[in-house]
Amino acid sequence: MKHTSDHYAKKARDEGYPARSVYKLEEMQAKYRIVKKGDRVLDIGSAPGSWSLFALKQAGPGGRVVGVDPAEMKLDSRNTAAFRFICGDIFSEEVAETISGMGPYTAVLSDAAPSTTGDRIVDTARSYELAARVFELAVTVLDEGGNLVIKIFQGGDERTLYRRMEDEFSRVKAFKPRASKKASMEIYYIGIGFMGKNDRCRPGWD
Repeated sequence: MKHTSDHYAKKARDEGYPARSVYKLEEMQAKYRIVKKGDRVLDIGSAPGSWSLFALKQAGPGGRVVGVDPAEMKLDSRNTAAFRFICGDIFSEEVAETISGMGPYTAVLSDAAPSTTGDRIVDTARSYELAARVFELAVTVLDEGGNLVIKIFQGGDERTLYRRMEDEFSRVKAFKPRASKKASMEIYYIGIGFMGKNDRCRPGWD
């Protein structure tokens, strides 16, 4: 069946998600089981909230999701007990310390993208820089055995990031969701089974 962007946008509205991007994560979840029951998830670039909502449903009772974004966002009040939102720059010292203090996480998700200019060389370079910083943060907050999803634009230095991920994860996969727009340069790198270990306390929610 051929899906159009309008199909996914309508489906998102019908199912109560704020954006069509949720179906990209849904495809990855079906194939790689990134988020498991009871998981502690960090969602980087979480606004407007579709990935956080989906992650909450996958983590289920006992699961927790922390969303971070410079833009404000709110989720349905029924989810607030298991969700924390931090408005700010994930790479600022203050926000990074807060995030780290709530870890470690069993999954880190990032659908974040840089501001684009229309110049492919500039845009792919910005995407690599952003994705590399997400990766560097993720390996400091992921629990042993945890999973990572990072969006990056194709056509630049994305293979460099792929090789860096291979050093840290048992398996690394490149995935282009059917829900991605045909003209999009985006691809997702999925790291399965983080081989490092972060000895942090479990997050406090009170």
